[in-house]
Amino acid sequence: MKGKNIIWLTIALIISGILVTMIKEKNTSHIPLEGYRVYLEGKAIGLIKSKDELNNYINKQQDQLKTKYNVDTIYIPNDINIEKEVTYDDAIDSVESIYTRINEISPFTIRGYQVTIDKTNSTEYQNDDNIHDEDENKVIKINVMNKEIFTKAVENFILSFVNEDQYKAFVNKEKLELQSTTGEILENIYIEDEIVIKEANLPVNETIYMDSDSLTKYLIFNNNTSSEKYYVKSGDNIDKIANDNKMSVNELLIANSSLTSATNLLYVGQELSIGAVDPVFNLMVEKHVVEDQIVKYTRKNEYDNTMYQGQTKIKQKGSNGTIRVTQKIKYINGEVLKAYIVSSEEIVPVVNEIVVHGGKQAKRGDGGWSWPTNFPYSISSRYGWRWGRLHSGVDIYGTGRGSPIYAARDGEVTSITSNSSSGYFVIIKHDNGYYTRYAHMQNVNGNDRLGGVGSATKYIRVGQRVKAHDLIGEMGSSGGSTGVHLHFEIWNGVPFSSQSFDPLLFY
Repeated sequence: MKGKNIIWLTIALIISGILVTMIKEKNTSHIPLEGYRVYLEGKAIGLIKSKDELNNYINKQQDQLKTKYNVDTIYIPNDINIEKEVTYDDAIDSVESIYTRINEISPFTIRGYQVTIDKTNSTEYQNDDNIHDEDENKVIKINVMNKEIFTKAVENFILSFVNEDQYKAFVNKEKLELQSTTGEILENIYIEDEIVIKEANLPVNETIYMDSDSLTKYLIFNNNTSSEKYYVKSGDNIDKIANDNKMSVNELLIANSSLTSATNLLYVGQELSIGAVDPVFNLMVEKHVVEDQIVKYTRKNEYDNTMYQGQTKIKQKGSNGTIRVTQKIKYINGEVLKAYIVSSEEIVPVVNEIVVHGGKQAKRGDGGWSWPTNFPYSISSRYGWRWGRLHSGVDIYGTGRGSPIYAARDGEVTSITSNSSSGYFVIIKHDNGYYTRYAHMQNVNGNDRLGGVGSATKYIRVGQRVKAHDLIGEMGSSGGSTGVHLHFEIWNGVPFSSQSFDPLLFY
């Protein structure tokens, strides 16, 4: 009996020992641990003891990045989240293994500044050759190492569009006056778009601007930034270089700060930058402009049957006149956005030429060119390349909404129609094979709403013959037009299927 008791006691002690061991193991495995859970793109990739230990390890491993950006510290990627947590999981990862996982997937960052340019509510400059792209990015982000780089680049950007002396006088709030009877005064200048700059961690796989010159180039050319260079050859001039490279003269001047005007002399071998200007944000400039405009005389024909057929004589010699025009002009990135004529004064009267022709001949005129609008007027956009596209006419403004548009030459009306870019327009075929096109007319109700060909004009019809200076329509802002103006074109053949010409060469 005593032996049996000893056996049961031994068994009880063994069982008790097993239970104590199990309890101890259970209690040991449930001691809470404090750690940091690392998430990459929202997915947990491991658990570490110390957040600072990971940051320090990253910083030690990235000496190459520190040298490249001249910084003391490299930081974790922006899509990394590290959250403190208490856990019973004792599977702590090494910072080396976490670093390796991060380095394979996401870029590290450096401390700098992010500039956000919001163009959502900004003005869209439009004409026949620059229709707004609905897919255009409305919010642009730029990374810079410091604020001074951005500030200097913005100033360089402004000076690409504005005379430096005028800009300094405006900034210093000097009283501005015309130095002579004609000239211009810079009245206001501002960037229209909303700009926010804040300190941020910048991913090293994105463009980070380290100097103002490279950022200036981006601000002016946007995604058209190019390192393409042009070297001046014998016989080159600014106008020729611009046209050959599908740029306007103004764009070429903007791209090359060393060029101050279209009349600058060039030398063979001179290096120039070429590329289509496409500003990142909108620079608005308002000017008071006083200029003298030449009013070219026209030729009038008279007929005298007492003279032999083919004989001519000048009854009155023609001479150009001069009008002094005062304007308020608002520019967007160097292009006229809005303008109106404040006043005009005749300085020298125009005298039209009168030519007497002999013999009985049809009085259809000699096919001379007549200006298509009233005087005074201004040219807001000339013929030539703009944003990498050819502006195939001239934009004439200043005579006001509803002001008359005249046929530029004797001819036959071949088209009265409309589209979303040109609005209401008229095409006239002339006896010499030329065609003229007149765009952005207002409709018969005095507005720009597109509503059918019959709404375009009440003065002419298709197939009708017109003479130079006959009334054909009214100035408006229909279609892809920023403001009231006439877009006027001259073609040697059917428009868009032949060669266009600069209309100003015909006057």
